[in-house]
Amino acid sequence: MSARWLRTLTATASVAVLAPMASGAQEPAPGALEEALPAAEALPAAGAPPAVPAEAPREGEDSRLERIEVEGNTRTQDLVILRALRVAPGDEVKPGMQGELKRRLLNLKLFKSVEVLTQPGSTGVVLHVVVEERWTLLPVPFFSSGKNRWQAGIFALESNLLGLNKVLVGGGIISNRGGSLFALYKDPSILGSRWTGELSFLFSRSDRERYQDDAIADSYEDQRLDTEGVLGYQLTPELNVGAGWFSLTNRPSVREGYTLSPPRSDVHGVTVAAEYQGQDFHFYFNEGLSARVRYREGLNFLGSARELRQVSLDASYTQAVFSDHSVTFGGAYERSNGDPTLDAVLLGGRTGSRGFVNAGLWAEEAGMLTAEYQAPLWSPRFATFTAHAFVDVGAVRWNSHPTRYVAPGVGLRAYLRNLAIPAVGFELIRSPDTKKLVTNVAVGFAM
Repeated sequence: MSARWLRTLTATASVAVLAPMASGAQEPAPGALEEALPAAEALPAAGAPPAVPAEAPREGEDSRLERIEVEGNTRTQDLVILRALRVAPGDEVKPGMQGELKRRLLNLKLFKSVEVLTQPGSTGVVLHVVVEERWTLLPVPFFSSGKNRWQAGIFALESNLLGLNKVLVGGGIISNRGGSLFALYKDPSILGSRWTGELSFLFSRSDRERYQDDAIADSYEDQRLDTEGVLGYQLTPELNVGAGWFSLTNRPSVREGYTLSPPRSDVHGVTVAAEYQGQDFHFYFNEGLSARVRYREGLNFLGSARELRQVSLDASYTQAVFSDHSVTFGGAYERSNGDPTLDAVLLGGRTGSRGFVNAGLWAEEAGMLTAEYQAPLWSPRFATFTAHAFVDVGAVRWNSHPTRYVAPGVGLRAYLRNLAIPAVGFELIRSPDTKKLVTNVAVGFAM
């Protein structure tokens, strides 16, 4: 799911993010076999044959790939697996290549285990791939609470639509501050090509509240409709660039007891985006670099009633330590030039600003840094439970009012082994405003 769309949904419906998520590698077009890299972690597939290390072809033997055999995929189509492998009959088979091929398949996040074996064929080498799929079609109830706010809802998520690794999400949320409806479709390979697509829809009607010193300083009722479509191109297996359009309709109104009421307006314009996903999937953390940038600008000739320019950048790097622990460093920058109230970036309750009320910290410009250490506590067959410690640091400006903060915290998470989503999260954070300990609890998933 795009970072911009998730931020909008989080702002309007205060969705708590359970875990640092990064999208799996996009399905790349076939190409020449790259050098082997270390194998990704995976559980042994039930009933799978034992892994047989590849031997270097002996002198005189044909080291070319004869064919690829796929086994164990009942929902995922073969073409998704073959495209992700990025090898084809006739390519040279290199010793030790199974680790790299296994990593590519695990990065699809569709399988809980992968085995890649080689064996001699009649005219070359046969590649035998055995996968064990995760469950990807899920109706997921959602609940979260934190500092004077609660919300509940239901999501329908399919991360492997038609067995083609396409994502379809729809759902709604109600809370003591309003509600929202949303939908998202994401295609990582249109008709098997390098072209990608994304469509999103969000309708919300909720109370927006800006907090200062643990009290509501400004508030109004916000009603908005935000739709967007982006056509992208996969330049490399890790790098995607795209452009598209967006339409934003705002119908705010005054809340009882408050005077704040920004004007009604419509903005239509263009979106430009780029995403780098160089992370390897390791079940409860993703190792490597992930970065995104998105720019939106309203255009007068498309019928925009006001100016709007928005830019968002975020990046994170995760490194495995002690084999199964992880250290993550992240940063984000957001700037919104438009109506300071309607177009404020809503922070709080998400990574980088977890010590504030969900959507309670408004910003026209914000810079955030975070550092996190995560360690597994217990790994029964169905899940892994982890503990993490973190610190969020930020500088925020809204209407010439600067805010600087440091917010340390600790938390617990549960990752379900057979499902393509984490399920439960709890965090205890020191509030920069009151210096008291506040909690964020969520049951559901992070997209």
